Amino acid sequence: VWTGFDYQQARGNVEETSWSGNRHDPMRIQSAWRDKFPKTDLTGGYIGDGYPLCIDLPDKMFLRKGARYRLLGSSSSPELMEDHSYFKKDPNIKRFVLDSNSGLKARLCNASNGECQYEMSVTLDTNIDCVGKECIADTVRVVDVGGIYYEYARPPCVEQAFYNNAMKVIYRERWADSSCANPLLPYASEACCSVANLRAQRYPNYLYDQERVLFSTANSRCEEIGMTSCDFNDIGGIETHQKGYHWSTDHCRILLKVNS
Repeated sequence: VWTGFDYQQARGNVEETSWSGNRHDPMRIQSAWRDKFPKTDLTGGYIGDGYPLCIDLPDKMFLRKGARYRLLGSSSSPELMEDHSYFKKDPNIKRFVLDSNSGLKARLCNASNGECQYEMSVTLDTNIDCVGKECIADTVRVVDVGGIYYEYARPPCVEQAFYNNAMKVIYRERWADSSCANPLLPYASEACCSVANLRAQRYPNYLYDQERVLFSTANSRCEEIGMTSCDFNDIGGIETHQKGYHWSTDHCRILLKVNS
């Protein structure tokens, strides 16, 4: 639990005699520093005991009762996830814009006398039927409600450290970071290759930048455009900051080392 914490940036009007950072404000979390492995609690169990497994959450959880959305205002940058800083100034970034007849949009807008009354936090109290591209999305990050943005916060759930049929996901390009991922969870974007070409491309009609889909969805998208998922070298056709983790066709083995 106590991993990934860093000092806040220095600020003015404060005496500071050391180089160790800002010791006045609450520490911030550097997500890349976090230890993702299971943590024991103080009673002999594990933090997360009693929560559902993430793979057991219902399909389209972002439209289900209990789904929670946090108001971001006019900023489309998520706060619970981290996007590249270029997202803030790139006008070509693809956002997930809710359709005009979307039930989710109506709930987030919360209109009164024709004007949206945006709430700081919205928790769905009933299931909502999907409309348009909501029906083909595996999950969402940030949704556009007519120029005002909400961030979807997935309900607390447990992702197991060991699972079957792990697949490799690659970050941007082969010589960068790669890791194992559960194909039953929306962890990465698709990477589609033609025969004998390991420079992959994204599905042209992907729903939003940094979209995460199931491995099966990635395969279906590639097949739809006459290509296949692949163990790619890099991703073409998009800018570097638009690339994230992408599914490959390589299998992973998750091993445990025990020091005696």
